[in-house]
This record gives sequence, C-alpha cells and structure tokens, in this order.
Amino acid sequence: MNKITSTTPLSDYLQNEQQEVKYHGHRQRLKQKFLLSSKGILDYEILELLLFYIFPRKDTKPIAKKLLQKFGSLKSVLFANNNAIKNIEGCGESSAFFINLLKEIFCRISLESVKSEQIISSNLHVIEYYQNILSQEKKEQFRVMFINNKNKLIAEEELQHGTIDQTAIYPREVIQKTLEYGASAIILVHNHPSGDFQPSQDDIIITNKLKEIANQLDIKVLDHIIIGKKGCFSFANHKLI
Repeated sequence: MNKITSTTPLSDYLQNEQQEVKYHGHRQRLKQKFLLSSKGILDYEILELLLFYIFPRKDTKPIAKKLLQKFGSLKSVLFANNNAIKNIEGCGESSAFFINLLKEIFCRISLESVKSEQIISSNLHVIEYYQNILSQEKKEQFRVMFINNKNKLIAEEELQHGTIDQTAIYPREVIQKTLEYGASAIILVHNHPSGDFQPSQDDIIITNKLKEIANQLDIKVLDHIIIGKKGCFSFANHKLI
C-alpha cells in the first residue's frame, strides 16, 4: 500500500489508494474469469495476466493492447524482437526479458516434438519450429539440424548470426560440427529479414557447395529451408537438393 508522508497531499494519497483498490479488484476478476474458462479470455487479457507479474501496481491493459496493436497477434508478441518490445510505451527491460523467457520455454517445448519423431526432408514440425523462432528476426541467422542414421535429431545450433541482410556460411564449420556430433544428415536453415523467402543465387550456390562436400563424407543434406515473414521455401520440396 502507499505510504503517506508529511509532504504527500492527502488528495493524492487517497487517489493512489483508490487506484490500487481498483487494479486489485480488476485483477482478481480477470484471474477468476480465466480459472472459470480460459477459452473465454481475450488475447489482450492473456497479455494482461502475464504482465501482472511484471507490474504489480500498474494498469497493464493499455500495455497489453499496445503490444497486440504493434505486433498483430499473441504469437507475434511472443516472438518479437527484444528491442521492439522495449520500445513499446510502458514496457521496458523487464517486459522484454519476461516475454523472451516465455519464447525460450515455448521453443524448447516445440523442439521436443521434433526430437520425438523421424525427420525426413522438409518435416512440417521442423518448418513450423523455424517459422516461429526466425520469422520475426531482424538479423539473418544460419542454423543447422544434425540428424543421426535413424533420422532422429541429435542437436540444433545457430552457426552464424549475420547483419541485417546477409550472413557468412562457412562449409568447413558446418562439416566440422556435423562430424563432431557424429551426424549422418543435416538440414540447413536461414531467414531472410527482408521478408522475401525465395532463394537468392548465393543461397543456391552455397547449398550446392555444401551438398557436394557433404556427399564426399557420406553426409546427406536433407533440406535447406529459408524463412521469411509470411512464408518459407524448402529446397527439398522444390527438387533443388
């Protein structure tokens, strides 16, 4: 509760007390609504509930609505860039950290479903996983899935983190990591921050180069997936690999 001091006007103190009572009552009602029927909760109310734990004495409804207005959906908020979240009025470091933590939890859970099944070429769960984690990224990332001879995922790593429009892909590093993991196959993935998910000529050249080197070591390149903001491109699906 707010403390009254000798310099605190009584009207301000009473107003603050009333605001706290108002927020407390609203929060209790929203929590009860969620407990009665989580399906009846609106998207901005879900964000409100989450933000309660960051802002214990603040009206979080305006912040929740600003986040949805800016990013368009709960999923887009969850996978938004940290700096973009911090720039939303009322958010800041704590909100960005908390949302990023939720993103990491979601990614790890999503990866578990990929680990539990056989991976053959452009698996739908693989594409969905990378669309979630890369479609909102502002800088280009190059990632690799390392797969054993039973078509099960051994590991997944980000090998390069590039500038706003390009990343350097080094075949030697990819092959070295593949051999370290004892993998017999790999899936290459990178994103295009520009939004266009069609492969560039450089994408095609590096894919062919990696495939040629990998074949010499009996390593299969199952796919190269390019992620854009509104879609993806699979080399395997387009018979380019």
